[in-house]
Amino acid sequence: MVFLDAVERRYVDELGGMNVFFVYDDGSIVTPPLGGTILPGITRDAILTLAAEVGHEVREAPVSFADWQADAASGRLREVFACGTAAVVTPIGGVRFPEGEFLIGGGEPGQVTMALRQKLVDIQRGRAEDPHGWVTRVI
Repeated sequence: MVFLDAVERRYVDELGGMNVFFVYDDGSIVTPPLGGTILPGITRDAILTLAAEVGHEVREAPVSFADWQADAASGRLREVFACGTAAVVTPIGGVRFPEGEFLIGGGEPGQVTMALRQKLVDIQRGRAEDPHGWVTRVI
């Protein structure tokens, strides 16, 4: 379920209880800014950090539902994913709403989405170095 802002009801806030990220054809990644209604999750922060480290321009900016739909139709928007503690990173291949539906990037999980997911999971499971001190092992 997509939650829109409470004032104008046009800007994307979250998906269920998860943060949402939009990946564009120029490699940039956009996520809605924190403003009191969006969860400032640790997974969100980790994705922002990891994406920047691998060379993506990452920014926090409002994304309207209309722009989401138009950018998906034009091909400018290549991937969308949600993230959260339990789901880690979940690709979003399409959106259904009362007036219709649309696909993002052909409906398949995107390369950027899956690479960021793998990078984060590898750190969580100890298969990759944790240079940020995100994981504390208890033996």
